[in-house]
Amino acid sequence: MEERLTEARSQAAAGMQALQTRNGPAAQTALTRAIELGWPGPDVWVALSFAKSLLGDMDGRIAALEKALDVDPTSVRARLHHGQALSGAGRKEEAAAAFRMGLSSLSTVETWTTEMDQLVSAARAFLGLEAEAGTAPAHHPVDDFARDYNVGADPDDDLFRQSLDMLAGRIRPYVSKPTRYLYPGLPNRQFYPLHHFAWTEALAAKTPEIHAELENLLARQRSEATRFSPYVEKAGREGTNVSHPLLDNPDWSAFYLIKQGERQEENIALCPKTMAAIDALGDEACPAPAQSVLFSLLKPGASIPPHHGQFNTRLICHLPVILPGQCGFRVGNETREWKDGEVFIFDDTIEHEAWNRSEQPRYVLIFEIWRPELSDRQRQLISSLFALGGAAEPR
Repeated sequence: MEERLTEARSQAAAGMQALQTRNGPAAQTALTRAIELGWPGPDVWVALSFAKSLLGDMDGRIAALEKALDVDPTSVRARLHHGQALSGAGRKEEAAAAFRMGLSSLSTVETWTTEMDQLVSAARAFLGLEAEAGTAPAHHPVDDFARDYNVGADPDDDLFRQSLDMLAGRIRPYVSKPTRYLYPGLPNRQFYPLHHFAWTEALAAKTPEIHAELENLLARQRSEATRFSPYVEKAGREGTNVSHPLLDNPDWSAFYLIKQGERQEENIALCPKTMAAIDALGDEACPAPAQSVLFSLLKPGASIPPHHGQFNTRLICHLPVILPGQCGFRVGNETREWKDGEVFIFDDTIEHEAWNRSEQPRYVLIFEIWRPELSDRQRQLISSLFALGGAAEPR
């Protein structure tokens, strides 16, 4: 019996490691074996649900979470994940019931984690509830320090604030994990303060013009073949091992003005003011290896699962254009909502995800910029490396 549990523990660890690298097949195989060997508790079933999600098996994800609740009906974590899975499947009444049941049992949660914060926030947003007091961890001495030293009075206090929350055990650290190229020594910063970038106010001021062009574009789409295409496409990646739950799924779609460095002149002609607003940023918005500028569509009820970007030498910028509400975005341990006229600048090589729990589509203008920490020479060297194929996508 001890040998079986030892092997089960090993398989469970292998499954979790596979989840970290987003290897859905390996995670499913290892976690299923761990369950067969008798690994106890609901969490292994929750982990299996993540593997099912990576494989695009949403029915399997729901079934795994139902097994977790069979094992332990009191698991608040499994209950809230079950609500999210049901919501993603469009089973809104069942999702609401699961969320209500999970929220009603928060007092039984012994260890409060960042994941639990996110699950609770998502459940309350789905149900249209305001945040309630008494769900966060107990008072910690760092809270007194933050009060006495007025932490948060300066916009640049955000990283120090995070360090205090880590000391208190409220959040865990997230690190940059680019999938193709890592430039060492760059800081791990989830969101970048806008006051570090002089161009953000001028771009935000262009939002009405950009919004008008997008509305005209969408009106045009109703009578013509759509120009939006799935953000994650298999086309052009033949021979590569592409695995993504939204592969060729139009729930997350893009309309490109620049795609992998290639200007889409026909599309630009439909949105000239939008392209002009990006061109006004100059070389800052042309990071190697190949910039992209696009309108990103996330359909009602859709979610983008946690993932990492490819290069930590660039940052990603979002300008919200059409916001229906009930849309959220998480980078590392920070969860935010898009706001009209406010740019997001973040490091996409830190784990991030997005969701649209409204009944209307969400549209965001996305583009890239160089990391501000890189000098002109460093940018030139990186560009030359990419031009020679030094960080070519693995096959």
